Amino acid sequence: MSEASVVHIDEIEGLHGGVFKPVGKTLGVTAFGVNVEQYPQGHDQYPDHDHASDGQEEVYYVISGHATLTIDGTEHKLHTGSVAYVPAGVSRRFTTPDGEVQFMAIGGTPNTPFSDVIAARQKAATS
Repeated sequence: MSEASVVHIDEIEGLHGGVFKPVGKTLGVTAFGVNVEQYPQGHDQYPDHDHASDGQEEVYYVISGHATLTIDGTEHKLHTGSVAYVPAGVSRRFTTPDGEVQFMAIGGTPNTPFSDVIAARQKAATS
């Protein structure tokens, strides 16, 4: 059993140029992943991905700003307070044509303990 913890988002070191903050890993969460991501206006480098290989479903909550979330080719305009769900096997990609955005991504694989998908990908890329 992990210990309870509290941290301010500004205390979490940002990865990938500071845009990706591993909230869940920092807090010691093991049942699901939680990350905060922040991108400037005009960002279009967020990878199109579908989690078909790991079965992960994700929920996104827009903390501030605007973004376009493309789900299986359909664009959805998101703004502060928007919530989106994308199941495994469905492609998703964020862009920020209308302004900067900060959102929380919460993900996990049904009926499976959470594994750090980002760490697994990085390990595979270096192996």
